[in-house]
Amino acid sequence: MIPPARLVAAPLIAALIVDLQGAAQAHEIGHAITDCRCDAACYTGEVSGAACARGDVSFRANGLPAPDHALMLGITATNQQFPVPHDYTHSFPLIPRPAATPIPTEPGPIGVAVNGIPIFDPSTQGPVQATTGKPVSAAEAGELDTCGGHAGRGDDYHYHIAPKCLIDQLGAKAVEEVRRPIGFANDGYPILALGWFDPAARIEDKLDPCRGATDVEGRYFYNVQPEGDFAVLNCFSGTPTGRSGDKTAMRPSPEGGDYTGLPIRFRITEATRGTGTCHSMTGLLSDRNVLTGPGNSVSVDQVAGTLFYCSSSCYGHFAEAQGAGQRGRAIYFRRDTSGCAADFAPATDNAFLGYWDGASR
Repeated sequence: MIPPARLVAAPLIAALIVDLQGAAQAHEIGHAITDCRCDAACYTGEVSGAACARGDVSFRANGLPAPDHALMLGITATNQQFPVPHDYTHSFPLIPRPAATPIPTEPGPIGVAVNGIPIFDPSTQGPVQATTGKPVSAAEAGELDTCGGHAGRGDDYHYHIAPKCLIDQLGAKAVEEVRRPIGFANDGYPILALGWFDPAARIEDKLDPCRGATDVEGRYFYNVQPEGDFAVLNCFSGTPTGRSGDKTAMRPSPEGGDYTGLPIRFRITEATRGTGTCHSMTGLLSDRNVLTGPGNSVSVDQVAGTLFYCSSSCYGHFAEAQGAGQRGRAIYFRRDTSGCAADFAPATDNAFLGYWDGASR
């Protein structure tokens, strides 16, 4: 039910009832889903200002989930980015516009979860694969944590598959019985997780090619895959017009400009929550040649250490070595600890500090 403070005009409600009708090929599930887009209770505590106005649903979020979600753990390949707070304003259409034909998703945002975290297409930003016409999936590349997300190149945490930890947080009653959405696609249609907790309630056989279905009132929705690839949606059944604004500044690079991390094979075993000034990730580095001095390198496999960032004078990350006299491709551990606090352990007790820092390049 829409609270009085957020009432929209009656003609808009009438149009909403009509325009929420799903694509003709979508099967009906036999139950009604909950429409709570304009209600603050539809979202988690990480979201604020949820409201419906001027044809859009909008709200603000910091881009981080509940404190008990284990961010970045389980990732085996990373761009050395950290999940940090952002200043998002999300919006999506209150009245979805059905598309004449399904619209393919592209690498990048396809929706937003009810905790304010963006949901991306499964693909990475790597080269296009000849077999699929898209880059390899982030899950297949080992880039996703146990919650289904990772920090992107703007230190922005986002999901590439079903937001596992969020769905577990919402619980079986909200997801299966109340049938509340776990997110919204950029075309305005809700995203649900029916069958996540109860295998007998799964509706995989009722979904259209975009992973959509309709409820008994004719309202269209997408439903995440509860196993396997944990897909969110395969294409848009409506016209995507949703968008996210972000006022957060990018992390500066030591060379100037915005930092773009180097991909490395790094199994993350521990990570800070990213809510303070300093951010760190501890794990095992593998399958790279690391410089120990100008022109000298060592092949590493399962070497433990910590990546960190506090400021432009307190950081440590691996960078591509170029013009340092080495043979073949190699990396070095670039760092500056001059601005680190005396009790900041990664700047003093860190195996990666034993590698060359490139200072004499």
